[in-house]
Amino acid sequence: MSAKTRLSPKEKLRIFTESLKDSVKISEICRREEIWPNEYYRIKEKALSGALEALKNSRRKKDAEKERLKKETERLRNIILSQAEEIDLLKKKTNWDY
Repeated sequence: MSAKTRLSPKEKLRIFTESLKDSVKISEICRREEIWPNEYYRIKEKALSGALEALKNSRRKKDAEKERLKKETERLRNIILSQAEEIDLLKKKTNWDY
């Protein structure tokens, strides 16, 4: 194997996705890309752990967004309640019949 410059993230992703094909052997990919097999396995491990982390983060983001919306809903309910109380008070002060 020759001393090749570092692989870009896109190149690593391409290598990993290509390795998922049944017809392609890891040794062929390593030879063609001029990387050592241990480098391929490092790429694979990072890709899988990165995918898992992305899936976890997706759920966390949704949960955080849901929590933010709940707080906003509660804030708006409090505003409406406060305004309704003010309206009732003003109606009583002006002897407005309802």
